[in-house]
Amino acid sequence: MSKVNISRRLFIGASVYFVATPVWASIFNTVNSLSVFSQNGRFFTAKEMTILSDAADIMIPRTDTPGATDAKVIDVLDALMLSWAGSETKQQYKFIIKQIDLIAQSSFKVNYQSASKADRELLLNELDQRSFAERSTELSKSYRKLKEMIFHIFYTSEEANPYFMLVPGTYKGDITKNQMEFYNVKKRVS
Repeated sequence: MSKVNISRRLFIGASVYFVATPVWASIFNTVNSLSVFSQNGRFFTAKEMTILSDAADIMIPRTDTPGATDAKVIDVLDALMLSWAGSETKQQYKFIIKQIDLIAQSSFKVNYQSASKADRELLLNELDQRSFAERSTELSKSYRKLKEMIFHIFYTSEEANPYFMLVPGTYKGDITKNQMEFYNVKKRVS
């Protein structure tokens, strides 16, 4: 494991988290176009990191712009499991990873890591469609939550959004001139 600290901006709700993430070693398997993690993360196992990283790359591939791997989405997600996530979220992410592997085994008769890139893309695209069509199952809820977090981490990363600037304060909405003046006076007095 490299001890490179990567400064990350992550905006969750009204708070900003700076997450230092190590860069985990992986080996690229040219047979099925998969980066296989050789070490466990801080929270996820090496197998789980492999599945998560591949899923994120399928959701947000590298094109002429950075992809999920470029933004180190899974490294940040792994760090967030220790610093941000509650027990329910941790359990939900572990559940969806296990389900993705089980679906690969039942669909392709091999585990996720052994499936071809085309099969993995097919699996995740089908899971994506079903998770948004049938929203009440635990599988679909877990998948949507994971996907939302992957996109959130990506779009708040410096790689995806180099000009992101957090504006302090809160959004007040549609307020009257008197209310605005009250907030401005209150702010100056504080």
